[in-house]
Amino acid sequence: MRNIKCGYGARVRREVLAGLGVLALATGCGAAPGTGAVTRAADNWLAAARAHDAATLCRLLTPAAQESAVTGSQTCPQAVADMKLPGDGPAGHVEVWSDRAQVKTRADTLFLTKVAGGWRVSAAGCTAREGRPYDCEVSG
Repeated sequence: MRNIKCGYGARVRREVLAGLGVLALATGCGAAPGTGAVTRAADNWLAAARAHDAATLCRLLTPAAQESAVTGSQTCPQAVADMKLPGDGPAGHVEVWSDRAQVKTRADTLFLTKVAGGWRVSAAGCTAREGRPYDCEVSG
């Protein structure tokens, strides 16, 4: 490599380019493999919760969570519409274990399960309880 003596500007450009290279490597290492699809599914859930779109929320639930949401003669959208499901987003910390995942947001913890159609929400509106399982608005 030639030593270019063009003064301060060339040195700064080289340092910035070197810094961007390090940043790109660090960013690539920081994202756990397989989290992209989970994050997209969680972001879709959060957007539907913000919009109070109960029909979409039901479509994004696992079949077991859809069943557990329904009580009496209510449909899933009717049941979900009555729940307090925070839509604060975007998705934050993501952990994936094979076909299960957890996504934390500012006001919620979501649990997702990988099914034939992709990642679906298996529990939402979850609050951590010290020494006990999460308390969730919907789970299945």
